[in-house]
Amino acid sequence: MGEQGEETSDRHGLLHQTEEVQEQRLEGYSKWLSVALLCVMTAFLFADQNVMAPNLTAIAEDFGFTPEERDRKLGGDVAMVFFLVGAPVSVLIGYMTDKVQRNSLFCAVVFLGEAPCLATLLVTKYWHLVFLRALTGIAIGGAMPLIFSMLGDIFGIDRRAMISSILSTSIGLGISFGQFVSGMVGPDHGWRMPFAIVSLPSIFLAVLAFFLLPEPARGCTEEALRSKFEDPTTNFRYKERINWHKSLTVWHVRTNLLVFAQGAIGCLPWGMIFTFLNDFLSQEIRLSVQDSTAILTALNIGGSFGAFCGGFLGQYLFNKRPFLMTTMMGTSTILGIAPLLFLVNLPSPPSPLPPFGTLLFVAALTGFVGNFTGPNIRAILLNCNTPETRGTTFALYNLCDDLGKGFGPAIIAAMIVTQGRVAAFNTAVVVGWIGCGCAVLCIGFTMEADAAKVQEKVSLAAKGSGSGAQELELEGGPVTGSPALDRNGHELQAICPA
Repeated sequence: MGEQGEETSDRHGLLHQTEEVQEQRLEGYSKWLSVALLCVMTAFLFADQNVMAPNLTAIAEDFGFTPEERDRKLGGDVAMVFFLVGAPVSVLIGYMTDKVQRNSLFCAVVFLGEAPCLATLLVTKYWHLVFLRALTGIAIGGAMPLIFSMLGDIFGIDRRAMISSILSTSIGLGISFGQFVSGMVGPDHGWRMPFAIVSLPSIFLAVLAFFLLPEPARGCTEEALRSKFEDPTTNFRYKERINWHKSLTVWHVRTNLLVFAQGAIGCLPWGMIFTFLNDFLSQEIRLSVQDSTAILTALNIGGSFGAFCGGFLGQYLFNKRPFLMTTMMGTSTILGIAPLLFLVNLPSPPSPLPPFGTLLFVAALTGFVGNFTGPNIRAILLNCNTPETRGTTFALYNLCDDLGKGFGPAIIAAMIVTQGRVAAFNTAVVVGWIGCGCAVLCIGFTMEADAAKVQEKVSLAAKGSGSGAQELELEGGPVTGSPALDRNGHELQAICPA
């Protein structure tokens, strides 16, 4: 086979036989250590996303804002800056994800994003807060492409939704933890203290991960390349990397376009929940800050369980028939409208409220049903994009998601001025989740074909098909070569015989 380090690839350099100490095929202990570390880091990273929400009125009073300025500046403008700064950074980091070593880049992104969150302790003016929240948005905006690019190279198509559900559960628990800490600590110790509490663990874990988190080998979980990686006589590495042409082909994948669309419109209700609902319950419904926070905590905990169960159920349905997965996702998204409308239409004083236990149950049900889609959407993106474009794809997904999260609260804040909070919240919930659910249902008609073409492309690369592998695009129409997947996603052995 020749000397170690010698190229054994097609003329486009898709596969090389080379010594790469930075990359490794993760198995056993190293695989689950990586997943555990990524989950813990993700939980603490997302803990600061909604840390302002329980103390929105306290922050407004500190800066001398009127109730209208509170909603517009803190609920709308700060949220928009937080996500819209993270969005372009996410695109840049997503592109870098597909080119460079990801574990070190991930640690740097988390550290550089969480340090400004800690610096919120020193805030004395409104523009200080806006500036630091914008920098903090970098961590969340840049981390997601890195996390899922690595997960795609740790687990194969038959387990990605399940693993995505575990990570999504970590996100929900992190958001719940941050909001709980803020609601419980803020009223007694000031609204700045929660920022320090949630940021310090992320900074510590970023330093720890720099030494412990391995770099997974790209493409090693693809069925079309598995025999190459498992061959003990070789040391093959998937060497294809992102370029300008490939970054454009991401937009040719029909499934990607539908995922981007559902993410943008589906964020309207979540923007309302995370930015306004806590303050709405304490100010308009006259619950205490602690009780309002408890309701949002119940919603987040329910969401964590929903993401966990949804991912496992989605993986089961996908392995049976992929179309069943998207049917479940779209239906659950639309069904989540009812319990959320119950919460935003609670009677104002002096009318009596339902029992507090009922409010906690409805909140948990809202989170549970509304979070079935998230982990499955991310698994679908992994399945429908090649290893060298996943970072860019997730960056664009984050961009659309962040546009919804950033502009969503700003749009809702503008609607509040003309319609009032209750009417604006109702509109956001109905329009957002009906539109999202319909887009997800449409994914069922495109997902299988796009996933099959991914395996076709890497199969051609593994066989040294050169230009054929390089030019194959994931859009409508047949492709040459052996079919990579049947309608159930299982017909893969013909691609990479043992």
